[in-house]
Amino acid sequence: DLDHAFSRQDFDASVLVHPALGLGPRRVDLNRKIRYPTLARTAVEEALRRENLAEEQRVLYVGLTRPKEKLILIDSLYFAETRLQRLAAAAALPVPPEAVAACRTFGEWLLLPLLCRPEAEPLRALAGLEASVPPSPQPPSPREVARQSRDGESAPGEGAPWEVFLHDSDDFRDRPSRPGETGGDELPQPPFDPALLSFAYPYRRESALPAKLTATQLKGRPLDQEIAENAARTPYLRPLSQPNFRRERKGLTPAEKGSATHLVLQYLNFENPDVPAQVSALAEKNLLTAQQAEAVDVPALRRLLASPLAEEVRRSPRVLREYRFTLLVPAREIDPRASGEDAILLQGVADLCFETGEGLTVVDFKTDRVFTPEEIQERSEVYRPQLEAYSLALTRVLERPVDRRMLYFLGPGQPVVV
Repeated sequence: DLDHAFSRQDFDASVLVHPALGLGPRRVDLNRKIRYPTLARTAVEEALRRENLAEEQRVLYVGLTRPKEKLILIDSLYFAETRLQRLAAAAALPVPPEAVAACRTFGEWLLLPLLCRPEAEPLRALAGLEASVPPSPQPPSPREVARQSRDGESAPGEGAPWEVFLHDSDDFRDRPSRPGETGGDELPQPPFDPALLSFAYPYRRESALPAKLTATQLKGRPLDQEIAENAARTPYLRPLSQPNFRRERKGLTPAEKGSATHLVLQYLNFENPDVPAQVSALAEKNLLTAQQAEAVDVPALRRLLASPLAEEVRRSPRVLREYRFTLLVPAREIDPRASGEDAILLQGVADLCFETGEGLTVVDFKTDRVFTPEEIQERSEVYRPQLEAYSLALTRVLERPVDRRMLYFLGPGQPVVV
């Protein structure tokens, strides 16, 4: 793709914007029904053009310096003789800045210095230029290089690191006739194998595995399904967020109220039993809106601070809140039927993790509306894969075993070990 022209879409806007030079508008003459660039636009466009070329040079530098064994560059040229003659007139070592600025493709940038080397003899011959000076066995001195560049001579190469091949499109036009075309011979057809119809791709299951997975996605929430790459997307109706005037009339939805309570849990001080004061402090810091502060389930948080779980948190020597992790895990730990060579990127955020004498305790807070023990147990089984993913990640990241996985349902104030 060396022949691909640099993009100029940034210069087509009616008003150009530069962080240092400001605005560059076009002048519109309503009387004469014409428009033309102003001096400010010309200056802004020139600055943007230079910055754009500098970025293109960085992209080219990255591409040229990454190969480990061999670099193959392909440049497709229309009217190659004329373009090579034009480039050869400006070719020099080093290349003049004005010649670099006039180039429109990566290929022209590379051809300017290449035309000064002995290996580019086929290119000069194609353009009808004079033969170059044969390469010298000794590397030239800087003064000699400067003289040759000034006089338009070719720079002698050492070891000829470049190889130049020319391919003309006319050479490929006289292709062999296909079977069935006039003048072509019918090629023998291989016998049909019925077993091809029953062929089963041996890695079909691996092709359906996601490249990235979130811990909450393991419990099947459709919103988290979108986070994983290459995962099957189940169609569902996305609820639209309510505008502020509608929220003021009807209040927050149950999901928004649960989000407000979860937000308080991120900053909840387990040493301070005054929950209303903590909520007010968060609202003063603009971490909560006034409507969210009113919707926080204060009694549920009070029950949490008075529970044995909170007492364990206060006694723990190490407490982690909203702990984010990213871990590459074998695919078999997520899907036992996956290949042993595949891996999945697992991401998640653990609400609470604290250290005890036996190991780590992972806690996930839930605002689900559950009342009976049967409902609590049923919902706990739904969240079990999520807690197992937390345990797997935290065991490897923190290098401590997880001896207890716990769900805490804020509504009934019920902890459940899963």
